[in-house]
Amino acid sequence: MGWSKQTAEDHARRLERAGWLARQRTSYGEGSLLLATRDGIKRAAVPVAPARSPAPTWWAHVRACAWTAAWLTRRGQLALGCRELAGEESWQGQVRWRERSGWRTSGHHPDLLRVIDGISVAVEVELARKSSARLSAILELHALWRWQGKTAGVMYVCGSPLACERVERVAERRGLTRGIGGLGVRTLEEVQAEAGKLAWATRAAAA
Repeated sequence: MGWSKQTAEDHARRLERAGWLARQRTSYGEGSLLLATRDGIKRAAVPVAPARSPAPTWWAHVRACAWTAAWLTRRGQLALGCRELAGEESWQGQVRWRERSGWRTSGHHPDLLRVIDGISVAVEVELARKSSARLSAILELHALWRWQGKTAGVMYVCGSPLACERVERVAERRGLTRGIGGLGVRTLEEVQAEAGKLAWATRAAAA
């Protein structure tokens, strides 16, 4: 939004007092997560159900998705958020992979949806390390969606440069490569830095 930290905190407190936001406390020193309540969602007129408080194992992922959504919003490229995609049947895929214990099958949807010049790009936030087999199955789904013309590919936001390199290696086996090959990768640190620069630019322009 281009607000200062103090302004953002003041707005958050007012929304919380009004009952439109709920506060989820996290680890000491890590701050809180703010979740839209049922009344807050109704006020925002977004057709999604309110989220339940995430388990501690999901706190980092939720934060990373929020940063990525903020970055895409500042770029004018956010099409659908996490809660919207979770309830959108057309973006529910299925992946199947083999582990030591046998075959596994699971539903899967992207974390976010990005649109560039009217073209959809799926966005995956990858912080926790998945098995190579599961990661390969998810990338195979994205390769299929690209082949079908549903998307132009997928962008991964990873927790580290090493994680980005791993995604690139596995994706290449599924026909997805960087650039025009349908794969984009960014570290979360890069996304956070760019989101901050865009917000400062907005504040400077409004000054």
